[in-house]
Amino acid sequence: MEFKAVVAQTSAVLLTRGLEVEPVAVRDVVALMVRSVAERMGMDQEEALHLVRPESVAEAIIAAADPDSEGAEHVYAVRPVRVDARTAVVPVEVAGRLVMAAAQAGKYAALNGDGRTASHVLDLATEIGAALTVVGGGDGIEAEVPVGGLTELADVTEFVALRVERDGWSICPCGEEHDQAETDAGMPVTLRADAALARRYVR
Repeated sequence: MEFKAVVAQTSAVLLTRGLEVEPVAVRDVVALMVRSVAERMGMDQEEALHLVRPESVAEAIIAAADPDSEGAEHVYAVRPVRVDARTAVVPVEVAGRLVMAAAQAGKYAALNGDGRTASHVLDLATEIGAALTVVGGGDGIEAEVPVGGLTELADVTEFVALRVERDGWSICPCGEEHDQAETDAGMPVTLRADAALARRYVR
């Protein structure tokens, strides 16, 4: 089985498991597994490729991406498969607020070492922001925003709110106190309000 075929079949298996993974990440994992098998079995990589099954690669990626796994916050290229392809009509001022919410959640995630969440939420900010570029200015103007993006944004802002409350995520996790505690204390309420705002347009 050729390398590209293993990569393509691995991606297909991941989709059936509800995960969409960047092709370059799948290629990297396949290559790593091929090298590992070759070294362990004492054979060249071309021979080892025939022993690497797409299902095994997919299982390794799924295990690494499990939010409960150690180091999962550093797995950047994994996203839930978006099954809702609809769009929602959202007032531009609301869409702007959601971009701001995404940026705030992304900042908290990035500053507190969760690159995976930061990457995801900043992608959402870009996606919602892109919807704003196709509309003009003025009152009453609306943008078409992907419903799946709104749902994901609501989920991730609620997740960040929980991490602030439960795990002490801070806007400034430097270890010294300089009034960030007040900002952190109010952030979960703000993020949950933003999540509720996003869900208002999911029907």
